[in-house]
Amino acid sequence: MTRVYVKTFVEVFIGLALVIVPFAAASDLWWSGVITFAIFAVFVGLTGAATGSPKVGVGFSLLFVVLGTAAVAVSGSPVLAGILVAAAGFGIALCAAYGLAGTMLIAAMFVPYLIHHPPSPIGGGERGASYFLAVAGVLLVAGLWGCLLGWFVTRHKAPTVAARARMRDAVLAGSLVGAVAGVITFVAVSRLASTQWVWLLLTLFVLTKPAPDLNWPKTKSRVFGTLVGVISASLISLLALPHAFYTTLGILALTFAMTLKLLKKPYWIYASFMTPAVIFFDSTSGDTPELALQRMIFTVVGAVVAIGLAAAINQFVLTKTDGDRPVGGVPAS
Repeated sequence: MTRVYVKTFVEVFIGLALVIVPFAAASDLWWSGVITFAIFAVFVGLTGAATGSPKVGVGFSLLFVVLGTAAVAVSGSPVLAGILVAAAGFGIALCAAYGLAGTMLIAAMFVPYLIHHPPSPIGGGERGASYFLAVAGVLLVAGLWGCLLGWFVTRHKAPTVAARARMRDAVLAGSLVGAVAGVITFVAVSRLASTQWVWLLLTLFVLTKPAPDLNWPKTKSRVFGTLVGVISASLISLLALPHAFYTTLGILALTFAMTLKLLKKPYWIYASFMTPAVIFFDSTSGDTPELALQRMIFTVVGAVVAIGLAAAINQFVLTKTDGDRPVGGVPAS
């Protein structure tokens, strides 16, 4: 078993390094900050190909090109931003009916981030057609790189069938989560644009990811893992270390997250490494105690909202009926 852990970790680490280093170089030589949003697309493609199939990875990579570019385009519009985030939140639950919630979660959780932190135009230019084409191009190339890596690390592994939620439950739960996420986005873009509000939604999406066997103990584990990851990474980000150091930490955190996911370890352990990876790739020497504190506060608020939503979903949505069969005939426990 130890050999499997080590082999998987090494393969994922080498693959991620080969994928990320070119974007790190491009961030220094061509487009400042390109690595931050390129890694999102890598993560989407990698997750789709590794946990589903290369075809799933390519499909979600293309979807993220659309979602990511749209997020950048609507970053200044509270109404459009709210609609887009609501659709992304609904998509997570809908994909749970097809066993693809894990990949859609990765795509959806980065939508509010790109709304909040759209990349600066190359060379201080304007947000014209060439800017949006560049954003879409980077997301596409990075996503396909991620798919290639996902295929590589799972090339000798038998495909697994993910548990599927009932379609009715997925639609109802997705409607609830999407509506709440959309309202939060509208308020945040309108009144909280200068804060770290995006971490509220990142936490909300991570903690409300549908699962047929999700219960209160597992919800508590998700909350614990997410909070531990955010707090520890936020404290490290305050050390004002070189950007290359944070990039390395981001690769390591992402490697641990994907290794745990590939080896089917508990979701909360995976989340405790996934969220720090996002923080490290976004951290610079300019990270301040105020920003770190905001990040932690919004994470806690997101956890509280997620717990309330989870309670509402379990109370009003996940009611079993004999005639309601899950999509694809896979029983939901």
